[in-house]
Amino acid sequence: MAFKEVVTQHDGRLTPTDKQIAQELLSDPAKMAFLPAAEIAERVGVHESTVIRLAQKLGYSGYRALRADLQAEISPAGRIRRRLEHAPQLVNLVADEIAALNEMINTISQEQLEEAAQILIKSQRVFLFAQGHATSLLEFMDRRLRRSGFNTVVLKSQGRDLAEHLLTLNAQDAVLAFTFYAQPPGLSTLLDVAQETGAPSILISDTLGPLIRPAPDILLWARRGAEDQFLTLTVPMVICNTLILTIARLDEGRSLESLERLTGLISRFHHEDTEARNTPEKL
Repeated sequence: MAFKEVVTQHDGRLTPTDKQIAQELLSDPAKMAFLPAAEIAERVGVHESTVIRLAQKLGYSGYRALRADLQAEISPAGRIRRRLEHAPQLVNLVADEIAALNEMINTISQEQLEEAAQILIKSQRVFLFAQGHATSLLEFMDRRLRRSGFNTVVLKSQGRDLAEHLLTLNAQDAVLAFTFYAQPPGLSTLLDVAQETGAPSILISDTLGPLIRPAPDILLWARRGAEDQFLTLTVPMVICNTLILTIARLDEGRSLESLERLTGLISRFHHEDTEARNTPEKL
């Protein structure tokens, strides 16, 4: 059962102070789930023992058990579990995604997208970085950029291998990185190296983005949904598609010319393959 539902179930037994503490815990579950009882008490203006008594009123053995429940609730597995508890999944998921997409325009402007697009258009090479499930967006952007005539360098490794790939990064290049939920190893060093070499950096992220240091030159971030929801890559995928379309609008026909050339190359390879299949093998 979600913590909010636990509070609602015990509402009749809670004092105004109890409700104030519960409201504080629900205000930002991703943050509150890791704070000690003393800090929660200080934020509300009560004694630590009052917070502990609330946890016991709600059926927990103590505040640690309540906090563990909150932490489990905001984990990826917890979000999926709650999603499965509430049907119909399709209607709810679509509604959540629409809400997140509508909110995206509050954190990303067309001017930012155009500035990011110009950085990529002017670059000699685009270094793409991601770890974990964010690599699906890296692979998508790698293919779309190559089809549009860009030279790309994929950075999915760590440590020594990542360092070797960054040896030739220079001010004529650009860095496009992706990170969601938790900062991946190597990102801070990558952004440091980009600053040192003069290569402009672009970061596509969620609520983690504004916390990343050093800060990228361009930050395109948007919430992927509420913290207690199952979070998908729908919002960042829309950011990627919008960035590609913005590039095509601003690059004076470069993307279209590249796509036309690609069509011709595909046709030639298809023709060669057809001829090879129709040629009888010699004994």
